[in-house]
Amino acid sequence: MQRDMHYYATYAMAAAAGIPKEDAETIAYASQNVDDQNDEDIFSVREVGGDFCEAVISIPTAHHPLETGAFAELAHLEREIASAVRRKTNHKEGRDDSRLVWVPFHFLPGNKGRTYLEKLVCQKDSQVANEMLEHHLGLAAEDFGLVLAGIAAHVYIDTFAHYGFSGVTSWLNSVDVSSIRVSDSHDHETKSYIEGSASLFRSLYGALENAAHIGHGGVDTCPDRPFLKWEFRYKQGVNVESRSNPDNFFEACSKLHAFFMCFAERRYVDGSRSSITPFDAIANEVRLLIAQEGEMSVREQAWIQAMERGTLPVAVCDEYVVGSWGVDLAEALAEKNFTRIRSSRAYYFHSAAEYHRHFVLKRLLPKHGLIVA
Repeated sequence: MQRDMHYYATYAMAAAAGIPKEDAETIAYASQNVDDQNDEDIFSVREVGGDFCEAVISIPTAHHPLETGAFAELAHLEREIASAVRRKTNHKEGRDDSRLVWVPFHFLPGNKGRTYLEKLVCQKDSQVANEMLEHHLGLAAEDFGLVLAGIAAHVYIDTFAHYGFSGVTSWLNSVDVSSIRVSDSHDHETKSYIEGSASLFRSLYGALENAAHIGHGGVDTCPDRPFLKWEFRYKQGVNVESRSNPDNFFEACSKLHAFFMCFAERRYVDGSRSSITPFDAIANEVRLLIAQEGEMSVREQAWIQAMERGTLPVAVCDEYVVGSWGVDLAEALAEKNFTRIRSSRAYYFHSAAEYHRHFVLKRLLPKHGLIVA
């Protein structure tokens, strides 16, 4: 999914569930930040005799550090091939980012099928995903609870877009690119834009797709566009796979609202919860917003305008600013202000991301017999 869903739609579902505006914004920012956090650094706060003392280590959650979108997948493919060659001679060299980033944050395994690779394929609204949500709900009252809820929201609703693909190198991800079709229900301008984008991507993707089979790269960004109805066929498949993103994304919003209802019940036991708007009361507006065709900026504005005119009856959220949490942390580090560092939302994000990654890779997936990293 893209920013209109991971930030604006996520904020709207959280606010409608009675989560106060500032907290809902924190949850939504954390959700979108999963796609934007590409730093992988150690920030030293203080040194004594040349040795690091207090330090902050950032946790990358984006598809690959320094790369996002389609080019992230291309960059990862190139590194994946080089890494595979290195691992044949020295297993300790190289790093498989797909298993540390793509699997726990973007392609949560659904644990269906017979073979290991089949079980790593992401499944919509899977039992594994729901167990992850339930576990994180138990931490709703923690200091990083809001941020962890945002990360969980990102991972969960991505299962409604990324299902059928896995976050590791797998032949199961391979798609017959000539089979991709955009529904005739879309206007000519939309079809031309989507098909042109996919054509450009395929011209860049080329032979690498056959070499690495990573994520949903074979179908470009088709799974992530909320309004899109489309179809494709896997290279090893016979039947055409038809997708209605509007239906899938609407279901994701409904389930996300329910998750935030549970979250609010556990966090706001002191009566500070805001008024609740049932999902049924906003369902029609949510459907219209998801069906909004156009580039991401157009779709984002549609969510903002719905809040402004009251058809989406929640307070208007602040616009998303990439990197603003990181700026706040950098200032706190420069001041050597340990209280400010510890309470910064960026610090909470790194803490929550590390917690989530460890839980998924070392506890949740092994519980289901899957050792990924």
